[in-house]
Amino acid sequence: MFEQMLGLVKDQVAKSIGGINGIPAEKQSAVVETTASSLMSGLGKFATPAALGSLLGGGSASATSGLSSSVVSALTSKVGLSPTVAQTIAGTVIPAVMSLLGKHVNDPAKPAFNPQSVAGALGGLFGKK
Repeated sequence: MFEQMLGLVKDQVAKSIGGINGIPAEKQSAVVETTASSLMSGLGKFATPAALGSLLGGGSASATSGLSSSVVSALTSKVGLSPTVAQTIAGTVIPAVMSLLGKHVNDPAKPAFNPQSVAGALGGLFGKK
């Protein structure tokens, strides 16, 4: 489950950053990896079905703000992007990823992809149960 989610997040990040200026071509792969990793780590903090369901259903401003801060920090420190570019990426990518994951969690055609299984995958990865 976790690898499937990570793949979805990476794909969405790659699509979302395509039109953002200020990302050097040689850093695009690092931007995708770092952003996806930071988002998955941030989502791990919401590793209960209720919290995750709420976040993916639109979430709270403080939760998405926390995710944004995490992504911006990772992109500036690990990839070397400017804070402005990193904030643009976070502002573009986070809503797109939340929407994508929310659609998957709420899709009756994907019964294995539900708040309980997603929270379990994230919780197991980050030591929560």
